[in-house]
Amino acid sequence: MKMSPPDRRKFVRDVAVEIGIRVLLFGVFVFTEFLEPFERVIQPEEIWLYKNPLVESDHIPKRVMFAISFLTPLAVIFVVKIIQRTDKTEIKEACLAVSLALALNGVFTNTLKLIVGRPRPDYFQRCFPDGQMNPKMMCTGEPDLVSEGRKSFPSSHSSYAFVGGVIGLFFAYICYRQHYPPVLYTDCHLPYASLDAAAVHNMPTSQDQAHLTDNATSLPLEGMTEGPV
Repeated sequence: MKMSPPDRRKFVRDVAVEIGIRVLLFGVFVFTEFLEPFERVIQPEEIWLYKNPLVESDHIPKRVMFAISFLTPLAVIFVVKIIQRTDKTEIKEACLAVSLALALNGVFTNTLKLIVGRPRPDYFQRCFPDGQMNPKMMCTGEPDLVSEGRKSFPSSHSSYAFVGGVIGLFFAYICYRQHYPPVLYTDCHLPYASLDAAAVHNMPTSQDQAHLTDNATSLPLEGMTEGPV
């Protein structure tokens, strides 16, 4: 069904606003990547906590992590589209929910990292690459490496895993609820946009059909009469 010109303009405006919000959040995320974290005072007696061997590179690099966390949900969405033949509205709303969750999760995780400033387990090697600690605890390592060494908590890999991270799971649910009804709702798999469109065109949803079925089973059958008194 073709949209009328007013509906088309509203659709374009809404999509533009949604994309603008995500672009803004992505810009904030990139900006926080280059900010200096809070510099916690490390006492000499606790330095042993951070003397683990230097990790040259993560087992799963950040770029790969971002690609997996972004492409995996999209792949699932399009596989479901192919199997169930969902319409464009459902695909759009699902992509908007996923992209918003990823953007908010990234900004919140980076902000916490900057506020907490918790050293990584290999911080000593980052701070003193020659293994010689000076009395004033002044780092002699590369500034970027040292700065990154103060961004241990919360873990980006964990938060972007969604299921493995409470932060990611929290934002995933919050963003899901921006576009979809509660999970206990019969049509929780349908976005609000599809439900609104069905209401406008008086199309019954799964919730309506279930309600009609319940009512039908509670009504007496026609032709059935009571026996003699």
